[in-house]
Amino acid sequence: MRTMHRILAATAVVLPLAVCGATVASADAAGDAVPVAHFDKGSFAVGPDGSALHLTSVHFGPDGASYFDGILVIGQHGVAGTFTDTGIGLGD
Repeated sequence: MRTMHRILAATAVVLPLAVCGATVASADAAGDAVPVAHFDKGSFAVGPDGSALHLTSVHFGPDGASYFDGILVIGQHGVAGTFTDTGIGLGD
């Protein structure tokens, strides 16, 4: 079941990028406007022992693509977190 959830999560992130990438390639070749796609998801929890925030963001547009996933936890023993940020784009 865990594997199935991971496959579905990866598909939810990768599929919009693949579809938009193909659309951008065809639109750019025809000289049409270039579409922009994005996927954002966030969740948070607050309780007596602390709080947590989890953000996921994927953007794909004419200047490139980016992916961000981060977690921030604040508890009785301090603050902890992790993030992944990656992207590719066109420079000036």
